Amino acid sequence: MQKNIRILQINLNKSEKAHLDLLNNTRNERWDLVLIQEPHVMSKFLHIRTPANYRQIFPENRGRDDSMVRSIIWVSKSLETRHWANVDIPGSNDITAIRLMGEYGQITIFNIYNDCTHANNERDLKNFLRAHTGDFVEDGNHHMIWAGDFNRHHPMWDRDEDDHLFTPRAQRAAEKLIDLLSEHNMIMLLPKDTPTLKHMYTKKFSRPDNVFGSPGIQDHVIRCEVIPSLMPTGTDHYPIVTNLTLPQNRASDAPNFNFRDVDWDDFRKKLEPRLTALPDATVINTQEQLNAAATGITLALKTTIQECVKRSKPRPDSKRWWNSDLRKQKKLLNKLRAESFRDRALTHLPIHRTLRTQSNKYGESILLTKRQHWANYLEEMSADNIWLANKYIKEPVGDGGSPRIPTLRAADEEGTVREVNNSEDKARLLAKTFFPPPPTYLLCPPRLQLPRTTPRSSSNHIA
Repeated sequence: MQKNIRILQINLNKSEKAHLDLLNNTRNERWDLVLIQEPHVMSKFLHIRTPANYRQIFPENRGRDDSMVRSIIWVSKSLETRHWANVDIPGSNDITAIRLMGEYGQITIFNIYNDCTHANNERDLKNFLRAHTGDFVEDGNHHMIWAGDFNRHHPMWDRDEDDHLFTPRAQRAAEKLIDLLSEHNMIMLLPKDTPTLKHMYTKKFSRPDNVFGSPGIQDHVIRCEVIPSLMPTGTDHYPIVTNLTLPQNRASDAPNFNFRDVDWDDFRKKLEPRLTALPDATVINTQEQLNAAATGITLALKTTIQECVKRSKPRPDSKRWWNSDLRKQKKLLNKLRAESFRDRALTHLPIHRTLRTQSNKYGESILLTKRQHWANYLEEMSADNIWLANKYIKEPVGDGGSPRIPTLRAADEEGTVREVNNSEDKARLLAKTFFPPPPTYLLCPPRLQLPRTTPRSSSNHIA
């Protein structure tokens, strides 16, 4: 159990540089949830890269039409899968949601990208919440958070002096969002006047990103702020960090056995005396004899595996091409971002110009290092790995994250549909579905006389 739920949200501006930067600087022990708006989508296979130690939540509408995915959630492997479930919002590629369950009850977190040219996503969210009113009743055990890029400007959250943002059209658009917030009693968790974007061209600050929560969650928020030093290169949005004091069940991170790196001669040498020490082989006539024989063999194998097979370390989030030079550049860039944000009102200071130069250099270094790594890999490839390279080039690759069986739905004997989220219940449901019990009736009538077998023809009679 851990008392804090740690959430990072960021708009990546569809930038490959920003996506790769975040991908290589996300640590499994740091963030429980990463809420991403406008991720980079690979042009060839339309995949969205995910860190190795995270599970991904995509919109329910993904792949059903030509609209681009603009909202995803990365869920840390440290969260027990039976204590969270993805919430599907039909018809939208701009909203993803996750429901966490614990001793406190449940909290549903929506990751929203709201288009600045229309209000379709606000309408989809409103329709979904109204259709599932019973799931989002605000009380001491049910909480809700809306986080993301809302693309709305209003004096309620923007700086009062940014009156150039408060056009009549912007006011009308913001009022629709405010009405929706009022309908569900949502309050703003990110303090007013905190900028979340520095425009890439005009260099002006604004507040399109926001975090809203139901009233009961406010007492559990110990941190909701912009962290400029975490900002990836290639985007103009600042990351927002939210920490909640809610106890969440954690999965034990037991490393797996690495059977690829085993001295099998030594393994056999140590296994053989353990098998020899077992009782002499006899004809097995009872279930007890079978259980005893199987237990002895299993124990001998387990003991030898524990002694001879090394444990593998968890996969690093960073990619193979990520090197120390990039790490140094990133550390310097983090420091410059923090200083530039602190002195953002003093636009004449040279720190802002230094930051732009270093950010551009770092972004180009990411792409160049990645390209050079794979060029060297192909040049130094041996004949044994040529087919692996061919697989990389021709076959679609996965998103890179850890898989998870989604929440299943099953009908009971009375026809009531229920959701199955527990791992053990999922296993039983899948086993029952793919391996049903044998029929109670006989497949063939009793005392059936089967015909005598026909002698097999010899090869001499085959034409």
